[in-house]
Amino acid sequence: MTINIEQVNAMEAWFALRTDPEFISATPEDRYETRLSLADDLQQKGLIDSGEWRELVEQAQAAYVDELG
Repeated sequence: MTINIEQVNAMEAWFALRTDPEFISATPEDRYETRLSLADDLQQKGLIDSGEWRELVEQAQAAYVDELG
């Protein structure tokens, strides 16, 4: 099994958003856009495939709905 360090770093960046003060203080809309942008970047760099991209987009959507209450 080969571990792609770039993929690991990319996913760490996704989860690091949870503790980023700037991200936390943003509006739900801005957080949603940030998540979508990061997912797009990861796919464009070839670090995730379309299925993984879709999962991240679904996570972004779920988080947005949850944040709106």
